[in-house]
Amino acid sequence: MAKTAAPKAKHNLWKDSQFLRLWTGNLLSALADGAFFIALSWFIVDVTGSEAILGTTLLCMSIPRLIFMLVGGAAADKYNRKWIMFASILARGVIIAGFGLLLLQDGLAASQSLPYAAYLTAFLFGTVDAFFWPARSSILPSVVRREHLAPANSLLEVAQQISLVGGPLVAALLLRNTSYAWAFLLMSGAFFAGTLILYSLRLRPLETEAEENTSASLPAPASEKGTFLRQIFEGIRYTRTVPVLLLIFGTSLVINMMFSGPVNMGLPLLVKQLGWDSHAYSSLSTALGIGTIIGGAVAGLCNGFRGRFLLIPLFLSAMGLGVAAASQMSALSFGLAMMLIAGTMMAMTNIPLIIYIQTIVPGHMLGRVMSLLTFMSVGLGPVSYALCSYLLERKILAAHTLLLVGGAAIGVLGLGLLMFRHFRQAEQHPLWVSGGTAKPASEAEQAPLSV
Repeated sequence: MAKTAAPKAKHNLWKDSQFLRLWTGNLLSALADGAFFIALSWFIVDVTGSEAILGTTLLCMSIPRLIFMLVGGAAADKYNRKWIMFASILARGVIIAGFGLLLLQDGLAASQSLPYAAYLTAFLFGTVDAFFWPARSSILPSVVRREHLAPANSLLEVAQQISLVGGPLVAALLLRNTSYAWAFLLMSGAFFAGTLILYSLRLRPLETEAEENTSASLPAPASEKGTFLRQIFEGIRYTRTVPVLLLIFGTSLVINMMFSGPVNMGLPLLVKQLGWDSHAYSSLSTALGIGTIIGGAVAGLCNGFRGRFLLIPLFLSAMGLGVAAASQMSALSFGLAMMLIAGTMMAMTNIPLIIYIQTIVPGHMLGRVMSLLTFMSVGLGPVSYALCSYLLERKILAAHTLLLVGGAAIGVLGLGLLMFRHFRQAEQHPLWVSGGTAKPASEAEQAPLSV
């Protein structure tokens, strides 16, 4: 029997200056991202009052993000990830600053050119943002050693959850105390600060990563081989061989359609119809973010619900119930409670499934598979925005009905997972049972890929 390696001393990531630079730069970017999305959505609703303009603006942001997401994943395997992140953050800061400067011009907010300025800003923002996330999700092996990847990933996720809470709070603070123009200009400053931090980030040599891959007896990454399209199709072909991955991706695709449009469009419009201000909308978004932090903590304490995956459809059903119930709010406190429930259930669903994917997918395929998951999770976002925009503009559905229908659909689809044998037997996957223990390349090739 092979001897197991002696456990290494714990490493304090907070004392690792390079990881701290990555974490701080990522946090600033995520906070500015969240604040920009809330501020832009409320700006469109408040200034134009048009459901169509709001829907088109969100479409302009989500379509390029969708188109370039897989390209960004391939680019992250081919080029220096630090400079991809740096360029994306810098470009987003310039884009938002440009929009803020346009708003400083007298009469722009009331002119007919305003929608087109918002469309262009959203399109450019979504394009450069698509390259950031694949690089961010795959840069950690160049910053920390392999044995520290799990806690490092957890801390980056904490930063993301903080942004879900802090972003709306920052947006509410800026919108309450400054004009729209200065709010956007100050948000751009956060992006510029992030670039200064990332500029000083030093990545570990690629040779060190290759040695770790060899020592761990893992298949060598094929990131340098073939064109972007070939690498993307390799990831797709692999995913098609694992039925449970297809099921997870398909569910993510459909549920996102039922969440993104109804919540991101229906919620601010409903707040406006109820006569509330931007503070109320920001508070509802903050409650959703706080819920994700609570749900993440619960998922962590429960070990990702290992052995209890059949609870996940129930969590999805409760998430849908929270969204649907929010459509009937007449008091802000009730809406906050429902958004808190929806956010909690969302995290208690997402985190276990991400852990599952990271465990059963071989390391050399993980980057592309995770890019595909992101692609699928936003895949029907543009369709959702377009459909919701049409339904709202034509007065076919009101904002509260949109939330009700979206939430009910999420609940039904979530429970529908129980009908699929591959999901019910997901935890029987050999790599999940073994805890993702690394195997030699020859053995990994013989391991069954489906459940």
